[in-house]
Amino acid sequence: MKNRKKTDAWEESARKKLEEIYRVHGALMLQVAMGILKQTQDAEDALQNSIISMARHMDAVGDVSDYKTVSYVCTVVKHAAIDIYRKRNRGQLSYEELLEGQQDQCDVEELVCGEEGVGRIVEAISNLEVVHQEVLSLFYLNELSPREIADVLQRPYNTVKSQIHRGRKILQQSLQMGGVI
Repeated sequence: MKNRKKTDAWEESARKKLEEIYRVHGALMLQVAMGILKQTQDAEDALQNSIISMARHMDAVGDVSDYKTVSYVCTVVKHAAIDIYRKRNRGQLSYEELLEGQQDQCDVEELVCGEEGVGRIVEAISNLEVVHQEVLSLFYLNELSPREIADVLQRPYNTVKSQIHRGRKILQQSLQMGGVI
């Protein structure tokens, strides 16, 4: 009986947090989805799918207004929109071509970044290729495990591990050249 009450309390807390995320970031989420899908109905479907995906990983969601949360929300919505786009337009554009114009839609550094050191790291991550940006943001900023990242991005686990490994090397080189390390 005690475990059931704890589960119910956790579910209620998670539901409230998801509602808060939607209330605070709903317009940004819709903007990100519309940038990819160009149709309101599809964008709303992407929002709904992203909320479901976020519900499975509530431990990755911190304070609703935190830049880590904003980054996580944008990434999840972007991937939900891309999935819908791919299903609608079977293979007409590659992933990179689709995201080419979307990089400015959700600039994490611009959204928050109070601490200068964190700002430099976020800036270095934002200068990487899109694939590495996503996995490193989720890995370092949202502190997701490679398995959780694979689930969120709907990629094979080993692919995510390789992308994190390669991205780390590139990030380290970038930070060394910029004088951060």
